[in-house]
Formats: sequence, C-alpha cells, structure tokens
Amino acid sequence: MCEDLKKTLLFNNTAYGLAGPQLGYDLRMIVVRAKAEDVSYNDPQDIPLTIMINPKWKKLDDSTDEQYEACASVPQIVGKVKRYKNIEIEYYDENAKYVKKQVSGFFARLIQHECDHLDGIVFLNRVEKDFATKDMVKKYNLKKSSE
Repeated sequence: MCEDLKKTLLFNNTAYGLAGPQLGYDLRMIVVRAKAEDVSYNDPQDIPLTIMINPKWKKLDDSTDEQYEACASVPQIVGKVKRYKNIEIEYYDENAKYVKKQVSGFFARLIQHECDHLDGIVFLNRVEKDFATKDMVKKYNLKKSSE
C-alpha cells in the first residue's frame, strides 16, 4: 500500500499529497512530497517523498494563514482555508520508525490537509468564504496552494 500511495502521487504531477482513503484504503496513512519551485504558496519548501503512518499533529501556537487550497478529490475547485502555520507531527515511517518533528508554512498546511482526509474531511468543509475555479486563480494570479 505504501508503494501504491507513492506511485499514485508521483503519477499525479500536480498533487503534493495523498491519503489512503483517497485510493480506497481504510488506513491512516498519507504520502507527501514537493519541490519548492513548483509550489505556488507562501513559504514553499522542498519536501522529500515521505510516507506517514498513523500521523497525529497538534498546533504549536495560534498563528494561522489563509490561502487557496485545491485537492485531487475535488478537481477544478479551490477555496480559501485557514490553517495553523506551526505544528508538531508524529508518525511512523514505512520502516516502522517513530518520527516526531516540528514543521511550518506550506509543509504544515499540507499535513493538515492530508490528515483531514483520514477523518473524512475535504477542504470544502473548511472553506468559510471565497471559492473559485482553478482557471480563475490562474487568470487573476490569486495565491493558492495545491494538495
């Protein structure tokens, strides 16, 4: 299943993360990766291809950022979502090694987005205002992040 998640993410060259439920797996597992130069979001970062099994996160402070998000589960629609800027994540990697670290910016947003999928939540549930199509975001050069 780890390999399926990784291969599917790499096949989809516009996604930065996927969760097990998006591929029909009833597992608490996500995969993430990004190249900073491909991320159209504040605080872009290089994120190596990483499997996270049973990820849990908590906010480190109350600072938030509201940006447009997109999702492979909801093509062509984006919406502004408020996320915590600084979180602590703990998980097991694909070799069953326990990992605990602090992340911020885009990486923190991506983890929160993917962990939402594990709880049956898509970003549309988090949008309070400002939906748009992906084409509108490109046309008007609106800042966004993508899953």
